[in-house]
Amino acid sequence: MPKLKHFVLGGFAALALVTSGFIVAGIFEPSVDPEFERNLAQIDQADMHSLIAAEAQKLGVTAMSVTVIDGNAAPQTLHFGRAMDGGIMQLASLSKAAASTVIQIIAKQQGVGLDDDVRAQITSLDIASLEGGDRAVTLRQLLSHTTGASQSGYPGYPRDSEIPSTAQVIGSPPRFFESALTFDGNAGEFRYSGGGYTIAQLWAEDVTGKDFDAIAQETLLGPLGMDMSTFAMITDETAIAPGQIIGADAGFDPTQGVFSSLDNDWHVYPEKAAAGLWSTSQDYARFAAALMDAAAGIENAIPQDIARAIITPEAETDFEPGLHYGLGVMLSLNDNGTVEEVWHTGANAGYRTIFIARPAAGETPRRVVVVTSNTATSAYLNKAIGAALLER
Repeated sequence: MPKLKHFVLGGFAALALVTSGFIVAGIFEPSVDPEFERNLAQIDQADMHSLIAAEAQKLGVTAMSVTVIDGNAAPQTLHFGRAMDGGIMQLASLSKAAASTVIQIIAKQQGVGLDDDVRAQITSLDIASLEGGDRAVTLRQLLSHTTGASQSGYPGYPRDSEIPSTAQVIGSPPRFFESALTFDGNAGEFRYSGGGYTIAQLWAEDVTGKDFDAIAQETLLGPLGMDMSTFAMITDETAIAPGQIIGADAGFDPTQGVFSSLDNDWHVYPEKAAAGLWSTSQDYARFAAALMDAAAGIENAIPQDIARAIITPEAETDFEPGLHYGLGVMLSLNDNGTVEEVWHTGANAGYRTIFIARPAAGETPRRVVVVTSNTATSAYLNKAIGAALLER
């Protein structure tokens, strides 16, 4: 069985600590059938849809898409509830792997090394003025969560509200429950930080003079043919045409960053690199497959050295023993230290996502599984689907 554990990559860890009692009360109800994962791994292909649909319905999941790419075979996608071809959801922290690719491409174009101190290149915010910002900050640290930066994640903003700039999010966020980013952790030690990715986003915007969504379109999304993907902050549901936004369905729950009920609605994230990617499961599976292929030496729009850097362990996480982080991805290792699985989960207001990829090995082809959903109760279901389909 794969090493992927029942782990939720908390987008809102600080809030969760304050309200842990609410999490404990809700984490087990409703729950995934303990036999679901085993049954899905063994069931006939023709019966997969009905098995997943029944479990999703039990959990109250109103939209879910699942895509599998096995080697060179065409992507296989299943839709559930309101999901459909061209239905776009927020991918939350799955954004980080794509953003890391974009940021490293820009660094390569600018002649900036991953271990260079980039503070002086950030011109729209004085990083040194932040608490702890008097020490070197590198892209490798930012992308591997080893700067000691705060802000594990962000709750987003209602789409009809005033949205702050990237620099404001970092240095002077407008809401009373938010504070400026600080470097109050130990440099070199793993500390999950969406704030660090937001600084890397600001660096890319400052050195190019462009918004991050434009940079991503030029360097990654366009070249890979990800026509149903964008890092833009979408406020108008018609802006993504011909795609169709699938809004989140979520009740009021401050532990999950939902401060008003969402009914086929969504928050927007100026923290684009950390959480702002909109995509389909099929588009993101195309990216994940390209990432794995590039790392294996198969030429595509992702440079081989960047792909290999992304899936190279940089730090052991504090989530579980032996689990490592690369530059935008979680890495489960074999006993000999080689990468067995590349993966990440995501949690935005209402949305829950996962991707998991297995490198090619001998006669076994590379496989990618992506699950996107619009309901918080799907978190553990997503992981069960990912684990089961990776092993089929």
